[in-house]
Amino acid sequence: MYKTSVRYKIYNVTGKSLTLDQKMLSQKILTLVSILTYSFFLLFPNVSLSSPISTNHNPSLNSFQKKPGNQKSPTLSNHDLPYTKKTGNKKENDLTINVPLPPSQNSLNHDSPFTTSQKKTGNKKADDLTFNVHLPSPVSSNNDSPYNNTSQKKAGKNNANGINISLPSSISKLMSLYSPIIPGKDSQYENSHEKNGNEKVYDLTITKGSYAPDGFKRDMFLINGQFPGPLIECNKGDTIVMNVKNELDEDTSIHSHGIFQRGTPWYDGVPGQSQCGIPSKGSFTYKFKVEQSGTCWYHSHSRTQYIEGIIGPLIIHDPDDPYKDECVEEIIVILQDWYHTDAKTLLATFLSPESQGNEPSPDNGLINGRNSYNCSWAPEGSNCVNNAPLSQFNFVQGKKYRLRIINTSAFSAFIFSIDGHPMDVIEVEGMMTKRHTVHRLPINVAQRYSVIVTANQPVSQYWMRAEMETACYAVAPDDLNPLVKAVVTYNGSTDQSPSSTAWSDDVENCVDLNAADLKPYKPQKVPNSTKNFTTTAVIVFQPDADNVVLGYINNSTYKMDNIPTIVKVYNGIKQFAADQNVFLIEKNEICDIVLINQDTGEHPFHLHGHVMWVLGSGESGTQPDYSKLNTKDPIQRDTATVPAGGWTILRFVSDNHGVWGFHCHIEWHVEAGLVAQFVTQPDEIKKLNPPDDWKA
Repeated sequence: MYKTSVRYKIYNVTGKSLTLDQKMLSQKILTLVSILTYSFFLLFPNVSLSSPISTNHNPSLNSFQKKPGNQKSPTLSNHDLPYTKKTGNKKENDLTINVPLPPSQNSLNHDSPFTTSQKKTGNKKADDLTFNVHLPSPVSSNNDSPYNNTSQKKAGKNNANGINISLPSSISKLMSLYSPIIPGKDSQYENSHEKNGNEKVYDLTITKGSYAPDGFKRDMFLINGQFPGPLIECNKGDTIVMNVKNELDEDTSIHSHGIFQRGTPWYDGVPGQSQCGIPSKGSFTYKFKVEQSGTCWYHSHSRTQYIEGIIGPLIIHDPDDPYKDECVEEIIVILQDWYHTDAKTLLATFLSPESQGNEPSPDNGLINGRNSYNCSWAPEGSNCVNNAPLSQFNFVQGKKYRLRIINTSAFSAFIFSIDGHPMDVIEVEGMMTKRHTVHRLPINVAQRYSVIVTANQPVSQYWMRAEMETACYAVAPDDLNPLVKAVVTYNGSTDQSPSSTAWSDDVENCVDLNAADLKPYKPQKVPNSTKNFTTTAVIVFQPDADNVVLGYINNSTYKMDNIPTIVKVYNGIKQFAADQNVFLIEKNEICDIVLINQDTGEHPFHLHGHVMWVLGSGESGTQPDYSKLNTKDPIQRDTATVPAGGWTILRFVSDNHGVWGFHCHIEWHVEAGLVAQFVTQPDEIKKLNPPDDWKA
């Protein structure tokens, strides 16, 4: 089960930082309240405590669901579906804070009227302060959770040490000027522990195991013994620390996809570019400050490992998110294609003359790591079970839900939908957008969207659908069911299986959602190109001297070097071999990339360390139509598709020094060399002071 906690910082009414005097005053009040509370228990030692409500139901592994509420610092609880945050009936302006009491008070009995499970509102004012006090409790293991590797204290099922105290509204208002980030009681960062308040530490152990996500059992990679990997989440402005332990028999890495790594380019997680791989049985720590918000993900950037299971969601919450109070729950939906043959074998076949450049087609698709496979298609002797369980999602009629949709595929674009439920697109890879309603949402490899779904249909069950776009395949196999399903169940439904009907809207294959339909939530000025860096990248796949079909950018195919490019730049090197596909870019250039796709397939291109304005795209020929470029209000994203036989023009600002990969995110194409490197501000890179473990 994925138990999550979404934490929001409390700001003053202007949204600005507090002054030093305000902070000191607030801290004095907090200290005074702590003293008063402690004195209260000394004077009344027989006051009892009772446990807060917990709803841990031994949740399932592969649905990511979290429930926000209306309060600033939400109280969270476990849920049958992972990634859950909940809020009860807490009033809009209530504020929850934690104050530890001395261990000597642990002898208190449990008959107190001050209890979170029997909260009485009476004549309580709407802006009174609800004050939670938690006594220290020992760390205990939750054997029902896959998060057994955590070093964090858990609130657990029976934390019997919480009380509620109502304080006057005048104190509530004053104390609301300053508050720490408050964790949820029942649902914490299960794979993390905290340091210094806003530092989130995650321990990730990568292993190999045998698992059957769709009923077909095979060896694969796991993170903390689970698949997909655990949720990593934080607030904008926090620092994430990932302690990665590699238990594989090969090196590995972790790339935080969508994270800028501003000031920490050595933690971008790309062997050959920003680091050496984490050796077998070795460890490495990634530490970086998160300066953006939105829906991201993390994955191995070592060969084909992410195809084998080294993936997970990474969510950054923004206190100023314009939609954060609209939905009662957030649900993470991970889409991916799935192969039954190990990726090393498939890659060896793909990079041979016999493949003629035809990419391996998947055997199945998954939603949150689950689907069912038709075992009659499995090779004889396979360990396969029919009717494997599908992912399940719960809706409450009349409520709104935010779905964070992530395509972690190796090859497949998807068209995503929920029968009978329109979706309002509100986020594209960290950029908040004005609402745009769709019934069926195209999402290419490595792309992410947030949508709002209203549960306004009759109480029943409905299909969630993710259709693999097999029209984009060179060869679509006969033994592939491209339709991946999950079940959405309304509370109170007695249906045994959905009978809903799919949307009939036509969606164009192998292209992104029309950028012209997406508008930034907040207007922004798009800078004009400086013309000092404009590159035309011609994309083509063609045979090399050994008749192996490889990917080329401007007639050069990329080959990874054992010495990371950033190490070379750090040591003053500015000349690179042609097969490194290096572009040197100076500081604060307004860079235009003109992608010309002479290939017969589309390519979702991802830029590390930056976001790109999508100025325009076309499918009818490789000559860009500059008259149709949108420089007024284009969207920004980090992964944009260039259509087959078409063009796309992207713009970004080189304001982040480092070595940044620019590549097609179809994993087979990465391994075939469709990769470039943008070395931005090389002189600034030489001034960096990387950590000793990285230099080692």
